[in-house]
Amino acid sequence: MESAESIKQFYAQHSDEILKKRLNAPEPLRRYAHRAEYEHIIRLIPEGLSVLDAGCGEGAVSFLLAERGRSSTGVDISEPNIRAATEEARRRGVGGMTKFVQGDAERLPVPDQSFDVVVSTHVLEHLPDFDQGARELVRVARKRVVVALPTCLNLAAAVVLGGDYGFWRFSKRSPLALAWGFLRIIGHAFGEGVQEGYAGKYDIPHVWRYPWVVRRRLERATGWRLVRFEASTFMLPYASWLLPMIRRMDRYRHLPFLRNFGYGSIAVLEPKES
Repeated sequence: MESAESIKQFYAQHSDEILKKRLNAPEPLRRYAHRAEYEHIIRLIPEGLSVLDAGCGEGAVSFLLAERGRSSTGVDISEPNIRAATEEARRRGVGGMTKFVQGDAERLPVPDQSFDVVVSTHVLEHLPDFDQGARELVRVARKRVVVALPTCLNLAAAVVLGGDYGFWRFSKRSPLALAWGFLRIIGHAFGEGVQEGYAGKYDIPHVWRYPWVVRRRLERATGWRLVRFEASTFMLPYASWLLPMIRRMDRYRHLPFLRNFGYGSIAVLEPKES
């Protein structure tokens, strides 16, 4: 694995293109997977509370909040992401409702307990120190932390971990990807999860953890209560015609057994004294 400093230098100059590739992806499956997760996260942020998006990327959560008349602040280590988010906010006419600041998720540039709710969507798995990133989220939050992370007990996750180009379209890699990804998931079952790498760089952290690992690590690192844990979406690979069924399945993302099999997981943490 690369050194912590090298990893941060990489991400500081990396552009995720989240708005183009995820929020507004041309592929129906890819677009739904990310929009479903973002929309559900928004529903977990109570009205009238101040919001920080830690690791905001290009501001997807902030823009969805702004559509509902809600303000937020975003922090991201990537200079290209912050620049793109600021430009998009100006284009949408929501610059007065959104603020974007460059900063490290392991050392957020905001005071203790400065926001009611802190959101972190697919950030902790990229950090050199997962636990430090989790501690930062609760340091700056007063009432609630909402965390979305990739988890691996899902068919779409398996094809990604098996080396396919993506779960949203069938490719020449697809016939073997599901089997190889499934074997990798089984093979790491007594560890943290499966390391995928990021942007073609295997030495850059991007770990798809097991749901039980996510729950344990978040509670242990933060000292807060896990009050909610559920699947982000029950995504199925390749077949966009299955989207109506996936939407119906997602109504049950919170059920105790089913919640472990999402294409990613969402955790809600609150202080123990609340």
